[in-house]
Amino acid sequence: MKIQIRYKNNRLDIFDTSSFTKPEPFDDANMLTNFEVRVDELGNTGLWLIAHHYEVSEAIAKTADEGETPVARRKRGWRFLLAESGELPDIESLSIDGQIMLARIAGELADMVRFEQMCELWLSQCGGQSITQRAVRLFDALCRAFPELSANDAAIARMCGFSKQAMDELRVRVVPGSQETEVDECDWLSEFFEKSDKEEA
Repeated sequence: MKIQIRYKNNRLDIFDTSSFTKPEPFDDANMLTNFEVRVDELGNTGLWLIAHHYEVSEAIAKTADEGETPVARRKRGWRFLLAESGELPDIESLSIDGQIMLARIAGELADMVRFEQMCELWLSQCGGQSITQRAVRLFDALCRAFPELSANDAAIARMCGFSKQAMDELRVRVVPGSQETEVDECDWLSEFFEKSDKEEA
């Protein structure tokens, strides 16, 4: 696993866990690594990577009942500080194995994984639309889908993966009429062709 953090000054921090696990898995070694990227601690102590491991050994295997598969025990591992809390305002994006997890949008770090998942669930025909356009469309769609939350902009924004402040700025800055879908464009073209056919007749 590779974690890449990009900062405002174009500095890149790359963390590589590929050499973390021993290559001899059956020699009292780590068979499985459980990684936690703790973005929930961002505002408090910084960005952390936690690595736990599952250890296998002959001693563990002997404790299993005859005919049963032995259970590898998860052991608490280590915490690795990837970015200190003071560095957070300068982080532009965080990606894991090439997938962007966090991105700074409208001055706030947005949860891009949640955003993309919610777009897949609630939006259709987003081809060619920017993140800003999709974010505003998603916000509006969720307000319609959850009328009981429509008065709670902060809750809807969090469902989109954004803070209320970031979403408010996106909604102000999106260009009116720029959220037209491909269907709208097709309808417009069909009307154009119908008009042309009538004129020729």
